[in-house]
Amino acid sequence: MYRFRIRNNRIFTKRRIKTNKMSNSIFNISNELQAIINEIIDSGGEVTPEIENALEIKESELAVKSENYGYVIKSMEYDVSIVDTEIKRLQAIKKVRANAIDRLKNVLSETMIQFEVPEIVTPTMKINFRKSTTLEIIDEDRIPKEYKKVKVTTSVDKMLLKDAIKDGISFEGIAELKTNQNLQIK
Repeated sequence: MYRFRIRNNRIFTKRRIKTNKMSNSIFNISNELQAIINEIIDSGGEVTPEIENALEIKESELAVKSENYGYVIKSMEYDVSIVDTEIKRLQAIKKVRANAIDRLKNVLSETMIQFEVPEIVTPTMKINFRKSTTLEIIDEDRIPKEYKKVKVTTSVDKMLLKDAIKDGISFEGIAELKTNQNLQIK
């Protein structure tokens, strides 16, 4: 189980991930594998015992490095879920406080109006009403056109377009299906 703490807006996990102290990064391992493959090609496809041994070592290093990357990714995904949960919690607190502020302002305002007190002055605070003007629309249909704005929004129905391309309709140069390779860590 992961335990975490937040310090200076950063999340730190208490669980340590055991890593193999190899100096090769995935990039270096990949380059070394490509060099071995080139050596096999240069030798006409012959795989010597030395090349076979080097391939086994590189594959095991890649597996270990990939596993370590997976642990780091899973740890970061967990951290992201913790942050999401904390954001939701704080947003709920914010909403409760904002609603409380609105209710308190309404009670104070109604009370001041009821007692016909336009202003309250204390040594530390001044509470009064500020005049403002707002427009209230009674019947929008009867407002002349020159006082209205027209908003037009157009968007592509991607699911419908995707289905049409799958059914054989060509949209050459306009839209095409793209196959992605999505990394999955279980």
